[in-house]
Amino acid sequence: ETQRLSTLAETLLQLARTEQGADTVVDTVDLSTLLQDLGESFRPAAAAKGLTLTWTVADALSLAGDRDALVRLFANLLDNAIKYTERGEVRLTAGRDGPGDIVVVVDDTGIGIPLEHRPHVFERFYRVDPSRSAAGAGLGLALAQEIARAHQGQIDVGSARDGGARFVVVF
Repeated sequence: ETQRLSTLAETLLQLARTEQGADTVVDTVDLSTLLQDLGESFRPAAAAKGLTLTWTVADALSLAGDRDALVRLFANLLDNAIKYTERGEVRLTAGRDGPGDIVVVVDDTGIGIPLEHRPHVFERFYRVDPSRSAAGAGLGLALAQEIARAHQGQIDVGSARDGGARFVVVF
């Protein structure tokens, strides 16, 4: 319980700092390497659930930003995808949309997010189904959205082609 409360307090502090732009380290972030490393680090968690985790990341994706914050954003999306997928696959793709935007997609074959809940998933403490047994306080996606905004990006949620959830981050 102490660990859960400590994590909750840290997440709330991080959310407040991100909204205020405080403690933001701006550097050139090699997003290609960052995402490939995250894929490798989440592979064991996916395998433990019998899931396949695949990633296709274009070379030379970089942006100005805070590496640690970007790790937190994409780690949250991958963690949620694995947590809410019982069988099948989690996919991470990243590339450029033309010469400008960087687009990162995390989609899965999990339970998905019903249409009526999608406008609310980025709200603090919102949980699609409060009775879900998975741990969490409903802050991860709120923090992910603030991190995306702090990097002049946006994050959207929809349905994956197999009926699971699909999160698209555009910088």
